[in-house]
Amino acid sequence: MRQAHQFHGTLSLAAPSGSNANGDRKAPLSLEHRFANGDYGRTMKRAAEIAAQVFAARDALLREQSEDDRVAFLLFDSAAETLMVRWIASGMGLHKWDWGHYWRAPGERLLKPDLTDMEQRERERAAAGGRAVLWQLSASQKRKIERDFTAKLQLLAWDGAIPPAYIATLGRLHDYRNEMYHREESRPKALRTMVHLYAWLVADLLERLSAGWFSWSSDDPADLLKRTYARMGVEAPTVEGAPLGPSFEIQTHMAEALRRELRLEAVPALLGDYAADRLEKTHSRIAFCAEFLAGELDAKKVTEMDVIRLLYAPAPVGRLEDLAGLRVPVSRQTIASWDAWPDRIRTTEEPLDAFGSLAELEAEFEPFEAKVRELASQIDGEIQFRSDWARGK
Repeated sequence: MRQAHQFHGTLSLAAPSGSNANGDRKAPLSLEHRFANGDYGRTMKRAAEIAAQVFAARDALLREQSEDDRVAFLLFDSAAETLMVRWIASGMGLHKWDWGHYWRAPGERLLKPDLTDMEQRERERAAAGGRAVLWQLSASQKRKIERDFTAKLQLLAWDGAIPPAYIATLGRLHDYRNEMYHREESRPKALRTMVHLYAWLVADLLERLSAGWFSWSSDDPADLLKRTYARMGVEAPTVEGAPLGPSFEIQTHMAEALRRELRLEAVPALLGDYAADRLEKTHSRIAFCAEFLAGELDAKKVTEMDVIRLLYAPAPVGRLEDLAGLRVPVSRQTIASWDAWPDRIRTTEEPLDAFGSLAELEAEFEPFEAKVRELASQIDGEIQFRSDWARGK
């Protein structure tokens, strides 16, 4: 159906049967049937469910306790993915990227989206010279989008629903969620800042990924709209009859209510301080390792670069001289670049840019940080063992 190519914000529920508002042909199932009877109906209920997630997260955030920050972060991540899943499901229902099984007019092309090429859609549309360009995701692409958070982001960015920069930003925040949820790890010094940032992004997604249609069900509680607005802390609009007008705006109202509680002005400085703290801890761990190794290797001095070479040594080292000339992926210049990075983060003007800069640093720095942390842990364990042995434990 042609409507699918300009779906959100332009869908006409009053289009004649068999065509959209422009008279273009439709897929075999009508929109009314597909959305009222399939997985895409009852959007008031779905809006209420999103509001429950988002404002439970907001209320946890406002308690300003570390344990509540963790809960808020997990809920915001869940809300973000729910919005993404529902928006993609609606596009799939309209065959926006799944036209291969339907009739095409002579000259109409069916192309496979390249979800790494953010210019493809507009480029092919311009090249078509006014003819429709129809899209067909492969079976493997569909499976990946269904399972993978980043693949969902890529489809949304490719389709123009979110800025391409969100792929890295939201993907990194989702990585933090996985650390918390699956490995019971968290970043307490950064969590307070990051949960505010995630809240801001969820507010943005609420507006960008709003429903292109709206429906009510006779099964919905009569006070569902009122309850949903009560979660936001505002009065529900007064309407007569089926309240489709305010319903279409409900996610925008959620976004506005959520943003009122956010304080993002200090994000660049706080993220810069967080990065500086991690770098300082890594230098301290290296110094701790160097002090121990100087005694073990009978060396007058073990430098920071000696410890770094040891981290990447292909075999056990018995003498400091064995490390001489060893080429390693982390150089003095690399360390100097990382040490200067916090100031770059602090001087960014926008919170999302600051987080993007931090994510870029982490992508480079974290594998090295993990190596240093592991070596320091091993040495600490050895020192403790020797102490216990000397005391006869």
